[in-house]
Amino acid sequence: MSYYAEHAEEYIASTLHADLSECYAMFEPYLPHNGRILDVGFGSARDMLYFKSKGYEVHGIDAEPKFVDHARTLGLESVEAVDVLQYASTMKFDGIWACASLLHLPLNKLDEAIKKLLSMLNKGGALFVSMKEGSFEGLDEKGRPMLKISEHYFDPYPVIASKRTIEKDRGIAWINVVIQVD
Repeated sequence: MSYYAEHAEEYIASTLHADLSECYAMFEPYLPHNGRILDVGFGSARDMLYFKSKGYEVHGIDAEPKFVDHARTLGLESVEAVDVLQYASTMKFDGIWACASLLHLPLNKLDEAIKKLLSMLNKGGALFVSMKEGSFEGLDEKGRPMLKISEHYFDPYPVIASKRTIEKDRGIAWINVVIQVD
């Protein structure tokens, strides 16, 4: 996505220290101690650093090579520049973290991406997804592909935790869900 290629440093600086403690608290109860996590669309690598500090084995994918380079400068080696729909792994994960990343997919690809990620989980594994709340598909004010959905989008999935959060500084509503596979 050209926006992130052109604004990588600005994006990293603006997101690296964001407080996602509420979201971590939703997700972590479903992870085994020292479990393996895939961070999908990791951007600034903030969440990978958090999970690594908690003892998890972290892996990440992001379509933007500049974010991959940044993650490597932070000592995160298991990172790959690839889009979620093209990602192929023989590895299974205990948790997959897709925080504000799948919202860049078109609506007709979202279900495919979620099903693909669920197939990469170990039995009992958990997928965290956060999406902007609303009804919109198109380009946002920065020219990025953007998808906003209602909480009912996740009704067909085995959601075990959900929470609506409001981003304090920008007033953006987020739908956060944890989906678990049996």
